Amino acid sequence: MMTRSRMSVTLSLTLLLLLPAAGCDSDEPEETQSVPIDQVPPAVMEVARKQLPGLKFDRAYKIEVEGKAAYEIRGKDARGKIREVEVSESGAVIEVE
Repeated sequence: MMTRSRMSVTLSLTLLLLLPAAGCDSDEPEETQSVPIDQVPPAVMEVARKQLPGLKFDRAYKIEVEGKAAYEIRGKDARGKIREVEVSESGAVIEVE
């Protein structure tokens, strides 16, 4: 049977382990580098525009996906919803949200 103080320590340690997960709903991707939109390679922007036509892209981040460099490019659609596309430096689409 656990004593009250031991239960308290166990609960405290559990909460400390869970705290980092609570901050995962950030707008900015983890471990990224913000990049001015005009500095995203033209070929990457072309792929992004084909994936999300009509979107006004306003933010970009240099990210790493499976050890390879890529870009996450974000913008808002006509209704104001934030959309994003991840494109590798070689121009392959990784994900569209």
